[in-house]
Amino acid sequence: MPAPRSSLIAAVLSTIVPGSGQIYNQELKKGLVIFSSCLGLGLLSYWISGLNKINILLALLLLWISAVADAYKVATTSGQAADFYYRRPYVVAMLLLVGPLALPLLWQSPNFSGTARWIWTFIVVGGALLFVGTPYLMNWLIRQVAQT
Repeated sequence: MPAPRSSLIAAVLSTIVPGSGQIYNQELKKGLVIFSSCLGLGLLSYWISGLNKINILLALLLLWISAVADAYKVATTSGQAADFYYRRPYVVAMLLLVGPLALPLLWQSPNFSGTARWIWTFIVVGGALLFVGTPYLMNWLIRQVAQT
């Protein structure tokens, strides 16, 4: 069992740099995934404009707040996984808000059957592909209509 950690220090570290609270709690992989996800979303928001930029920034904010809450809860429970983290409503909310970034959470949650995991994975990946592919499809359709 890991040594008890200060929940306040974990929350402050995660507030300053997302994922650092997890690293402080000796959850290196989780901390690196959170940090790289936040960094990726931040860089992506730099290049995208309009409504998509707002959506990406909201996803970044949600991920960051979740990281702070997770660092605090894990430090409070002395390294045990936080209960709320794997509850169905939380997992489904994360899937709908951050899409494929929440798939590891879905697959680690004991509250979903194998069939439910595959269904949610198909829905989330399909939605993400539809979201990414729609502008290209619309551009192609506009060119086809303009040629006729």
